[in-house]
Amino acid sequence: MNVQRGNMRIPAARDVLSYLRLLGWRRSLLRGAYVGANQLVALSILDCFVLRREDINTALAKATDGYECRFLAPDEANRFAYQLDSETARIIPKILACGDAAYVVLNGELLVNIGFYAQGPTPILNDLVVHFNPSSWYMYRGYTQLAYRGRRLHALGILRAAMELFEHQVPQLVTICERTNYPAIISVLRMGWKPCGTLYRVGIGPWSWLGRTADARGMGMLLQPRQMGSSILGTTSTPETLHQEQSNT
Repeated sequence: MNVQRGNMRIPAARDVLSYLRLLGWRRSLLRGAYVGANQLVALSILDCFVLRREDINTALAKATDGYECRFLAPDEANRFAYQLDSETARIIPKILACGDAAYVVLNGELLVNIGFYAQGPTPILNDLVVHFNPSSWYMYRGYTQLAYRGRRLHALGILRAAMELFEHQVPQLVTICERTNYPAIISVLRMGWKPCGTLYRVGIGPWSWLGRTADARGMGMLLQPRQMGSSILGTTSTPETLHQEQSNT
C-alpha cells in the first residue's frame, strides 16, 4: 500500500507571519520542521485527548444569546446544507447515513456551528482509520460560520454534545489533534480535554510504521491502514482541520 499523507502545503508568507504573531518563534519553527518533513516522508504525530463529565469547563458550556444546541435528526441531513461550506455540506448525508451523529449550534434558522461524533472506527487523513474503546465516542471535524468565529461556539457545541452524551451513559469522548496544530490543542485543553497518549505514523513509499504510546493503548486508541472497499465511511476527517476556529474557539 502506498502511503498517502495528504496535502500538507508549504504555508504562504502571511500564514507564517500569523503563526509567529500567535504562537511565537519556537512553535512556529517546530511547525515549519513538521511541514518540511512531510515533503519527504509521510509523518503523522497525533496527540490523543479524552473528555469526561468531571473535566468539562462549565463556563464554556453555557449557551448565551439565545443559541439552540442539539443533535441533528437523520431526516435533517440536507436541511442546512446550503448554509455550509461545500465539503461539510457534501459529507453530512454520508455521516448520518452511516450512524454517526452531528451536533449543531443554531441562531434561529441559521446553523452557526456543527461537529461530528462517531461510535466506531473512523477514517482520518487519506488512508488511515482510528480505533478506540467501544464505550467511547470519537469527536471529529468542526465548522463554524466565518461571521460567528471568535465567540467560542465550537467549544459550546462540543461541550453541550458531551453533556447530552454523558446523560445517555456515554462515559467519555476522545479526539486527536496533530502535534503541531497548536491552536487546536490550546482549544481542547481549555474545554477540559485531558491528554491520553500519542499515535504515530511514518511512511516512505510502500513502507509504513504505525505506533502508539502506552497511554493511547490504555484508551484503546489505535491506527490501522484503511483498506480499499472498506465498509467504514470513506470521509476524511483530517486532524489539521478538526478545530477550524483555532485559538478563537
